[in-house]
Amino acid sequence: MPEFITKRRKIFFILFLFTLLFWLVTVQVKNGRFLFMEKPVLAISGFFERIITGTFDSVKSAGKRYAFLMRTQRENERLKEENDRLRLESAVLNELLAENDRLRDALKFKLLNAPMSVMVQVIGKEISPISATMTINKGSDYGIKKDSAVITASGVVGRVQTVLSGSSKIILLTDPGNTLAVRVQRNREEGLLEGKLVNCALKYVSYYADIQQGDLLITSGLDGIYPKGLAVATVVKVSKREASAFQTVVAKPVVGFSRLEEVLVLTK
Repeated sequence: MPEFITKRRKIFFILFLFTLLFWLVTVQVKNGRFLFMEKPVLAISGFFERIITGTFDSVKSAGKRYAFLMRTQRENERLKEENDRLRLESAVLNELLAENDRLRDALKFKLLNAPMSVMVQVIGKEISPISATMTINKGSDYGIKKDSAVITASGVVGRVQTVLSGSSKIILLTDPGNTLAVRVQRNREEGLLEGKLVNCALKYVSYYADIQQGDLLITSGLDGIYPKGLAVATVVKVSKREASAFQTVVAKPVVGFSRLEEVLVLTK
């Protein structure tokens, strides 16, 4: 017991002092007035009252601030979740709108061009050092055959290489094993376009043929695969060597293969 009192003697002293002050105030009150201890007692008791009241007000104010911060944090979290949801919905909507535009353009092209065609979706792409192909989601069940031309509204994509019942593999225009007959739209000069993985090369063009950078190459229809007049590639480089009878012509496909999602396969 003495050890308990010793450890807490400061607390007991404050309680004793406060009790003494309270007793002095009580016994000194006569007829509603204080005697000679009035001012000292009031000063001391007021000091303790201010401490107690100030502490209580501080705790109360801190509690209010904490509650306000918690409400604000919850509201911020709710607003963040709502913002993330709206951004996701916006992204999905934008993708649907973009797909709708692509399908509308493809349908318009299909209606304006006589050849029968099937609209398909690209489900796989493979670009390696030796080949450039992609896979579509339809095959012989939809009338697709080997060597059917594959195009978009922009131009030539390639031709069908392998056909299964529910899918097909397309050899792209840039594949080294792919060639097609083309002509220069500007002056009707003809040549054979061969895939070079990234770009294409126009083969067997006479040294004296008028080929210029920026010329558009279109299908000539002489290979029996592609209809006449489809856009194929744009000439990006022309070089000549006196030792060679032919020019070196590099052309870039008009279709961006990395962005393809839907294509048309000509079935007739």
